Amino acid sequence: MKESEVEVIVREYIEEKYPSEKGWVLPKNQQHTKGKAEHGVDISFYNPKKGDRYVIEVKKWSETNAANHNAFYSIFGQLASRIKDVPTKIYASRRKIVIAAPTKFIKLIHKKVQKVKNNQKKGMQGGWTLFSKAFNLRIWSVNMKTKEVIEYHWKDFLKEELK
Repeated sequence: MKESEVEVIVREYIEEKYPSEKGWVLPKNQQHTKGKAEHGVDISFYNPKKGDRYVIEVKKWSETNAANHNAFYSIFGQLASRIKDVPTKIYASRRKIVIAAPTKFIKLIHKKVQKVKNNQKKGMQGGWTLFSKAFNLRIWSVNMKTKEVIEYHWKDFLKEELK
């Protein structure tokens, strides 16, 4: 699976759920699927009337287990690198950082946050909460077969079951 396959589904979802008729703008430099060598955010769009902005990092599912785990940890650095200036409180509340990935990757995130071993929570709920609050994090689960996208709030990953 290629990252671009996930990105195409996410772009179609954005066009349907966040249409330009309702004020949403996809900047000209964001109107194409990124090439492998291109740096920067995968997708960004905003609504100047509302002041809302979405910054989306797209991840793929790899058949290699180690690659998925590495991608999980590297995404935190990628997301941090997207914030150039110290945001004001209002801007920070209006900007939503999104991880968009196939359903399997979303399940991996939930498993890492919730990890239970010997009936004791060994997960990363504390780190997840601190990071997610600071980034106003959202997670979009992309079903590669049905092309359905489910939007989650970071708090959903603190629950034992992810719906």
